[in-house]
Amino acid sequence: MNILNARRVGYALCMAALLAAGLSTGTRLYYLVFFMLLMMLALGLFSALWTLWSIRFELKGVKARVTRGESLMTVFTVRHTSILPVSAIRVQLSVPSGFSGTQEVNVTSPPFVSRTFRQVIHCPHRGVYEAGVTKITVTDIFGMIDLSRRPNLKLVKMEVHPRVTDIEPMLLKNADMGPEFRSTATEDNALPSDVRKWQDGDELKKVHWKLSLRKRELMVRTYEESARPDTLVIPDLQQVTALKDQQLTIEDCVCEASLNAVKAQLEAGYPTRMPLTNAHPSELAGQAPADFPPYEDAMLRVVFDSPYDYEKVLLLMQARLQRTGGAVLVTARLTSRIADTVLRMQQSGITTRLIWISDDAREENLTMLERLRMGGVQAEQLDPWTIDHPVSTRADRDFDDDYD
Repeated sequence: MNILNARRVGYALCMAALLAAGLSTGTRLYYLVFFMLLMMLALGLFSALWTLWSIRFELKGVKARVTRGESLMTVFTVRHTSILPVSAIRVQLSVPSGFSGTQEVNVTSPPFVSRTFRQVIHCPHRGVYEAGVTKITVTDIFGMIDLSRRPNLKLVKMEVHPRVTDIEPMLLKNADMGPEFRSTATEDNALPSDVRKWQDGDELKKVHWKLSLRKRELMVRTYEESARPDTLVIPDLQQVTALKDQQLTIEDCVCEASLNAVKAQLEAGYPTRMPLTNAHPSELAGQAPADFPPYEDAMLRVVFDSPYDYEKVLLLMQARLQRTGGAVLVTARLTSRIADTVLRMQQSGITTRLIWISDDAREENLTMLERLRMGGVQAEQLDPWTIDHPVSTRADRDFDDDYD
């Protein structure tokens, strides 16, 4: 039982005892004290009602779009017209949070005077929230009565977007073989499209000899440009088993690592696709940096409720992976089966990057990471609690020492 409830119970028992004593003995003093307590209760009720229904709020500083980790300085103004005192005015704010989603602020304000208060709102996790004042509670001067109501303020829809940072793109096969291959790989020699006059630097094998003899000048075949190899970004959307705040942080980091990879590939000119294999599967596709916003919006709202293990997701993607140039795998789990599947992908000719979101430093997992790197996989570990600084594990250092 909290203090307030204990006070109410004691107050009620005292009034009952005084009334019983007055009725049994007929002494006026008991009635007098009883009616004094009753008047105090009525006065407290009236003061709380007056304050509650005359109070006015104005809230500023809530944005419709913020980035995860950002803090907002909100300013709210309180004013009421009750001349009777109250002991507390509590304002309940709806805020983005991994816990209760509310903050309570105690304010004091004399009658007919506008008071301004500041409150910092933290945005620790991605998602769509409603922010604003949800409830006002007034406690009378005697601490006996609590009255609450909802203010006439609309909640602001707030989108907390994942943090997106610039990372190095994963270069696919045609970009790994030097400038000569890069300049010729954009043309598909099996698809001649037109002819044109000879220009300095053209290759002799592209000369259309029969047409050149007819026109009595060198004519060169031109070819259709082949599509650049695409990248498949596959986030692990299976539910994360952890405490609520830890779960949300890990999910945030999976989304952010996936978005960073998509942004880097699109800016490097690689078409990028992202299958979302949760309970309501979908797929995103883009060709250029202008196509990035839909990815960001999807990662803002995606729910980690995939009915499939990540190993099964990778097996289901095998047929598609044979037609892609590279794959970026983002997961909070690293098992021997996942490691074996990733190695087979790399050995089949697919440029593969594995991003493991974890702070796990067990020897067996670090050994798996080293084995993946030695197999040619671009494997890295990101600590979700220090995500701004990629983890340099002992396996990283040992691997680097071997190749110095």
